Amino acid sequence: MLLLKKHSFCTWSSVYLRDVQRSRRSNNLTNYQFIKTMMKNIFFLFLCLLATQCSIAQNAAAFYKTGDSLYKLKEYKNAAIAYAAGIREEGKAAAINRYRVLASRWVLAGETDSALYYLTEIAQSDKTNKVQAKGIENDVDLLPLKNDQRWKPLLSKIQQRAETNGYPQEEFVYGRKDGMGLTLVCIKPKAKPNGKAIISVQSGSWFSSYNGIEINTTETEQYLKKGYTVFTVMHGSQPRFAIPDAVSDIKRAVRYIRYHAGKFNIDPDRIGITGISAGGHLSLVVATADDKINATAPDPVDRVSSRVQAIAVLFPPTDLLNWGGAGFNFVNAKPILIANGTWGAIEFRVYNDKTNLFEEVTDTTARNKIGKEISPVNFVSSDDPPVFIMHGDADPTVPLQQSQSIIAKFIEAGVPNRFVMKKGGRHNPVDMNPEWQEFVDWFDKYLK
Repeated sequence: MLLLKKHSFCTWSSVYLRDVQRSRRSNNLTNYQFIKTMMKNIFFLFLCLLATQCSIAQNAAAFYKTGDSLYKLKEYKNAAIAYAAGIREEGKAAAINRYRVLASRWVLAGETDSALYYLTEIAQSDKTNKVQAKGIENDVDLLPLKNDQRWKPLLSKIQQRAETNGYPQEEFVYGRKDGMGLTLVCIKPKAKPNGKAIISVQSGSWFSSYNGIEINTTETEQYLKKGYTVFTVMHGSQPRFAIPDAVSDIKRAVRYIRYHAGKFNIDPDRIGITGISAGGHLSLVVATADDKINATAPDPVDRVSSRVQAIAVLFPPTDLLNWGGAGFNFVNAKPILIANGTWGAIEFRVYNDKTNLFEEVTDTTARNKIGKEISPVNFVSSDDPPVFIMHGDADPTVPLQQSQSIIAKFIEAGVPNRFVMKKGGRHNPVDMNPEWQEFVDWFDKYLK
């Protein structure tokens, strides 16, 4: 297979060099222009070679990365070729958004027919949803297509397909604070409901939102196809709200879903939780927390449990006081966190009843105490739900150590667990396939 790929690369390179020679003869290029063109194509060939050499582990990801690099250099045709190679590698597993990106690259390269071909693929796909259809309609790189008579009928087909593919969704207010509503979206399966629920924590860098069209079901479709009812939960986001606020919100959402189990047609004792990165962190905090029930709470929702029965997450932060190992304290690394836009998540504030103000916690000892309380590695116990964690060994954002340390705790406590370390995997859900698609099997097993 590798020899075949090397052969393909050599063929590809010879075609490019031949075309450059032809271009020189037909257009009477000067030596300077010829050398400049040659250098540009050699750079492209280098990137393609890099992609093929990485192909054994992650072919498609390497091709997409090459395509993105070429796009930045305004090498649109070559970028499209690289993206097309990535899609061929993935086959049916390729995300619909890859097709949209490829179509836009072909438009910028002046290849209208090729762009329309890949948009037609989107119009025929059972993965297309309203979010993606809206994205295609508003993609500035696709603007030139609006002058083509085929554009409007094709866009209409994409929108119709998205409508057909969509899952019934309804938004609910699961709580209120500071005069605002906390929302979740209940997504119902088309298949016969199995009576089980999956809570998907919508969070990245502890920021939570959705665009109001509908929730993109790409990440949760494996559950919906098996009959699970999915609840996508939004929480109070940084920089307005810090992690302890988000934890409180997610616990409230679990209680709300459990309290209204009859209305949602689910079993209140078969609730799983999942999340990616910050969403995985919040899921683990909730899953490992002590189940403190306030039987006398004024709101009946707060009188039920916030426990979940199973958890499966991708590359989660788990120990904010030992980031990447002992010695680096995430909670007190203000300059670094300001620079990468996550300081708001740990800008802890407490209420001062004398001044009637929320005041920032600046004392290092007090901050460390809060940091420990929101680090699930410190609260693992034998009664925790079964846990499945995936993490790439090339993750540049969340150290692999974060997952390894908490898995060691689960093993020590005797909690059923599974850990998958993806070789070459970065901070990207796509890198976690195909094992990511086994999350549903985990929930099937432990939400019996």
